[in-house]
Amino acid sequence: MRKTALILLIVLLVGIACLEAQTTGRLAVRVRDGQGKALEFVNVVVMSGSQRITGGQTNAKGQAIIINIPPGTYTVRFTLVSYATMTFQNVRVQVGQTANLSPVMNREGIVGPSVTVVAEQDKVERDRTGSSRQIEMDRLSDTAVTDVAGIISLQAGVTNIGGELHIRGGRANEVNFTVDGMSVSDPVDGGSALSVDTDAIKDMKVMTGGFPAEFGNAQSGVVNIVTKDGDPFFSGKVEYNTDHIIGEGRNSDVLKFAIGGPIVPFASDDLKERLTFYFNGGGEWLDGRYKDLYVSDPNQEYVNEDGVSILEAEYPRYDPYEGRDSFLGVDLGNRNYNSYNVNLKTKYDINPAQKITLAVRGDRSYSTPFNPALSSSNYYWWRHALQHYRYEDVKQQQYIGTYDHMFSPTMNLKVKASYYKKDYEDGPRGVDRDNFLYMTVDPENPGDNYVDDVVTYERYGYSSIDANGDGVHDFGFLPATEWKYRIATLEEPRSIPGFRAPGTIYTDFIDDTTATINFRTDFEWQLNQTHLAKTGIELINHNIEKDQTQNFLSIYQDRRDKYLSRIYTLNEADATNFIENGIIPDALYTIHKKSQDPQGPGDLQPIYKPLDYYNAAKSASGKRDGYSANPWQMAYYLQDKMEWEGMIVNAGLRLDFWYLGSSYQVLQDDGLFADREFAKGDRFQMMVSPRLGVSHPITERDVLRFAYNYQNQLPQMQYIFTSKTPQDANLSDVAITVGNPTLEPQITVTYEVGLSHQLSDDYVLDMTAYYKNLYNYVSTMRVRKEDEESVSWYEFISEDYGSARGIDVQLEKLLSNFNTWSIAYSLAWAQGNNSATVIQDESTSLREFPLDWDVRHNASINYTFRIGRGEEFFVPFTNFILPLDDFTANLNWSFVSGAPYTPQSM
Repeated sequence: MRKTALILLIVLLVGIACLEAQTTGRLAVRVRDGQGKALEFVNVVVMSGSQRITGGQTNAKGQAIIINIPPGTYTVRFTLVSYATMTFQNVRVQVGQTANLSPVMNREGIVGPSVTVVAEQDKVERDRTGSSRQIEMDRLSDTAVTDVAGIISLQAGVTNIGGELHIRGGRANEVNFTVDGMSVSDPVDGGSALSVDTDAIKDMKVMTGGFPAEFGNAQSGVVNIVTKDGDPFFSGKVEYNTDHIIGEGRNSDVLKFAIGGPIVPFASDDLKERLTFYFNGGGEWLDGRYKDLYVSDPNQEYVNEDGVSILEAEYPRYDPYEGRDSFLGVDLGNRNYNSYNVNLKTKYDINPAQKITLAVRGDRSYSTPFNPALSSSNYYWWRHALQHYRYEDVKQQQYIGTYDHMFSPTMNLKVKASYYKKDYEDGPRGVDRDNFLYMTVDPENPGDNYVDDVVTYERYGYSSIDANGDGVHDFGFLPATEWKYRIATLEEPRSIPGFRAPGTIYTDFIDDTTATINFRTDFEWQLNQTHLAKTGIELINHNIEKDQTQNFLSIYQDRRDKYLSRIYTLNEADATNFIENGIIPDALYTIHKKSQDPQGPGDLQPIYKPLDYYNAAKSASGKRDGYSANPWQMAYYLQDKMEWEGMIVNAGLRLDFWYLGSSYQVLQDDGLFADREFAKGDRFQMMVSPRLGVSHPITERDVLRFAYNYQNQLPQMQYIFTSKTPQDANLSDVAITVGNPTLEPQITVTYEVGLSHQLSDDYVLDMTAYYKNLYNYVSTMRVRKEDEESVSWYEFISEDYGSARGIDVQLEKLLSNFNTWSIAYSLAWAQGNNSATVIQDESTSLREFPLDWDVRHNASINYTFRIGRGEEFFVPFTNFILPLDDFTANLNWSFVSGAPYTPQSM
């Protein structure tokens, strides 16, 4: 037994394969003749239109399993000499699932030359061992959901809190998004996945528990997206949506397009089928539900009972919508929230066994956010100061190539490589890193008063947009001291509390870039009718560049002087040369004599060139926070899916590795980088994750499931790489937080049991109960310097924890009698000692309490009424036919109970 297992392991290792995110399904057939005898050598061909996708041949037991079938709807043809051809239409193959067919073939001359059967999809998924939901995108196009997040929110076990998705009590950064098998989640903070328009999605699977071993680095959920290939014929669409035909709404406009077909339109039919493309894109322009609050008129809003302004000064009305160009009632250009996406995918079938696909996609989101509902972000302070409040610009792109080789109907190899990049920019509107300081003199000819200005008035040839230091832009706005009100009972005017003065400048810059190169192979092998083996390896390299500046309007004198000293420092020899000969060093503009008879450097003041003073001020502005790091990840797993008549077992083991590197570079306050080394024992970690899922078909209508998952997720890189060290605590006037390379992997241990029951031909009920233990969430610990208790800092540690439990119920009515609907309901509890990574010390409570997303009841209903093309719908209780064709109406309704109130001791 051990020898057999070792041989199998070696064979699979030699295969060098990985399937971190499945992108295909499989077909299992069992062919009999009219007397129930197994038929051998039956040819099985899977067709899409007239194109052969794959095929196989039955064995002596009349069985065949065909793997690596892309998700979609196919025609399956069975042929055998002297037997009538049998064809199954509308056979649906789903990602990670097995479609089953059991044809009965009769000899020719008994029942005619051929038989065509419309396949019926299994109502309950017999081989599903975990909690997942297969999204049929062709049907979802009928629903009033416009994006991936909206689709996910409709599923049982998913809670949407403030735009963040929480799955079964987990945090928002615990969901791994994959597109065509490659991750597009941010490794730094775990958020902001690449946006893919629903028009580009061919198949989508939402997994909320019981993940197989090929899925890793996700504690709560996996969203697996497979994009469309082109067809051998041209097709396309243009779509426009708006919400302000009647009334203003949120001033939303959406424009989308899609086109696909053969790359060479005048080629042969064979080449048209083998060489195709799919191209789509779109944009959404939105002002949002709080658009009216962007308009500010302080003198009309701060009034007394007689309607008279109580402000001390006159402030102009600010309306960001004035001057917008429009066409036919549609605003042109950017609005408060703007998003764009594009996707291009090409496919070339070299031969029936080999295929190459290349894809490039990207998105951009540009917004000027203002959401007073988010009290934690102090948005409302900026109600009257949006002119120079923050903007946010996020760009993402992915390039991916895949080589697919079918060695046989039961053995497949995939090789994939991808490049993913995310650029995140944040800063004040109308202000950038290059214009918050500006020159006030000509750098080449600063004028006769330049030296006197430097010596007497400390004016160095440059100025700031906030020269008086009150935080308000000096151009076009009144000083902050004018932001006052006066009422009859007050002798002196008072500052307006709770709101920043108009023109206040948001003082942070963020320019972060994350680039990921990912390489892996896929190998799966149907060893026999029982065992489907998978194994694999994946290699990932991250390039993380973080460049942030806080309080950039503050210029620190010590850093400014240090910068100037690097340009030139007056020494004894140069001082003597100047005193005796009047020679000025080239690095300086001039040298000023502090006395009539200077004796040495102490009696002289170097006067630098205007551009040097300007660059020194820029270098000394704000607090810097940045680094450059190149960590590595690797994963390997071994999995066996075993299928018997009354039981399916999915057992696997996953190994995850990470290597932080020997060092990384930290951005100093002077703009230079310094190396920071890791201890040798802190550079490498390994995680082991066993997985087990069992599916037990009790009857044709009932399937019982059990799953045990031990899931690891790497802590976000932002907690490992930081720009601060314990040494910085000696000089810092604020608390600092230090990264920790020894952070443990975040762990979720999940137990779940589920039941799928087909109530009737059209109704399916799915119920799951689960319990999750959550360990090693990132927290902080206060560390005090030895022998100097007054010096302390905070360090990230792996000590937070939590638990979640609940019941998910999903009832679905399949499409019949012109309607289909589904009801998803979740009863859940989510508890822990912290809802996020927060700065805390020994005084923090260690007890568990309801987390911010602990929503007890969560329900959603999705109802669709559809009249298909060519169908007739009679109005109930009448003979009247509704004069509509290819018509769809959809209704979504959701209910979420309130979040818990957790008392805080002050």
